[in-house]
Amino acid sequence: MSIARQLLHEIRPIFRMLEEPFGRSAVGPMYQQRSLFDDPFFPSPAAIRPPVDVTEEGDKYIIEADLPGVKKENVDIRVGDAGRSVTIQGKTSSRQTNGESDTTAETTGKNSAEGAVAKTETGTQLAMERQYPGSATFIRTVWLPRPVDSSKVSAKLQDGILTMTVSKAEDQESIKVPIE
Repeated sequence: MSIARQLLHEIRPIFRMLEEPFGRSAVGPMYQQRSLFDDPFFPSPAAIRPPVDVTEEGDKYIIEADLPGVKKENVDIRVGDAGRSVTIQGKTSSRQTNGESDTTAETTGKNSAEGAVAKTETGTQLAMERQYPGSATFIRTVWLPRPVDSSKVSAKLQDGILTMTVSKAEDQESIKVPIE
């Protein structure tokens, strides 16, 4: 392995720390971490980052991403950088943007809408706890320790969890040299 390649291999964790300075909290969503560069009062597109788990199992990687409420038609997966990265890109949308309403409460009096978040034609929304109630896009790139074979990638989206199985590429750099 060349010195430059070894140096880049050693520095890669530093770049990951710069991308996510505080990492992800294991405590729960109420302790969600933000980047140092994000404005605390205005959500930015970088704030929508689905959590990803990467597991190495023998000759393959298992990548799991939480994508609740995302349809498989709205997800795009790409293998890039000569098989060193996997990019998950997609779009979320609420039920209201599709013409349906998920509000089932009825207004019963004149003053019932005073504390409402939003008033629509079909009813009054009394609470909004979802972080991204409208349409939003997300993108997440996962850097892998070894190149992968882009022809041997499978993905399944079930119950809001995207599971990808990515086979490692055969190591073309190391060749056994016979001794004479």
